[in-house]
Amino acid sequence: MSYVVAVDVGGTEIKSALVDSDFNVIATTTAPTPKADTTGVETVKAIAAIVTQFSTQHPVDAVGLAVPGALDEPAGTSRWSGNLQWKNLPIRNLLEDAIKIPVAFGHDVRTAAVAEMRSGAAKGARNAIFIPVGTGIAAALIIDGEIRSAEGFAGEIGHVNVNGKYPCVCGKSGCLEPAASTLAISKAYGAQSGKSGTTTEEIYKLVVAGDAVAINVWNDATAAMARACELLITILAPEVIVFGGGLSNAGETFLKPIRDYLDSSLTFQRKPRLEIAHYGAKAGTIGCAMLAFDRVKAGK
Repeated sequence: MSYVVAVDVGGTEIKSALVDSDFNVIATTTAPTPKADTTGVETVKAIAAIVTQFSTQHPVDAVGLAVPGALDEPAGTSRWSGNLQWKNLPIRNLLEDAIKIPVAFGHDVRTAAVAEMRSGAAKGARNAIFIPVGTGIAAALIIDGEIRSAEGFAGEIGHVNVNGKYPCVCGKSGCLEPAASTLAISKAYGAQSGKSGTTTEEIYKLVVAGDAVAINVWNDATAAMARACELLITILAPEVIVFGGGLSNAGETFLKPIRDYLDSSLTFQRKPRLEIAHYGAKAGTIGCAMLAFDRVKAGK
């Protein structure tokens, strides 16, 4: 049995898992993402400590590293990540130098899409879109059976203008991300209810329970997401749109308002199925592990 460590660096935390070659998750851990770590040094230290910790359980053959933002994946470089404050950072080489084992590198959303495309909710679809909704929002574009990245720049729908009210980390206002991300929903609910720190899981349960403030916030967020989906559908004509990340736990509470909006707004366009990720919030972990095992096989 072979083992890899899957590492997903998010805007607020680093999620990691020890995964075996049958894609069983053996152990998981999280650590806070270092703030304003523009050089990547503290992030590398945190990941190295996690790999060392997992290595006490099983020998680790490779690491799969997923990060957000615009990437040069072949070079292992983060061109830009607003949530991590990285610019032209050679993060893969920095991590490989620190841990001395191979590192597979990819965009956090596209690595999650690998799992959904190979054995999840997008399996068998030639044209699909995968959208995990977390602290940030981006999309993986599956076109004619392959994930297309346009040299790492494609899929940044979090920065599509949906006439939102709030400023974005990219420097503009009106973007999808500050309108519909988990962080945005929590902030909006806090501002309207006076109850800061309420999680999106708590908010969607309040929606189901009929809480007026929660419903208003939820409707704003899902309407913004639906507008972005309408744009993607019109341009790319996917057979299915798969949603993952933290909001995927809301299931139909999240999907229904988006589906209703699209049913009323689409005319000639192909109407895609809307699905929750088969792997849920674990899609990134499984996709990362798949890329890491691809790297192990390539090295043999």
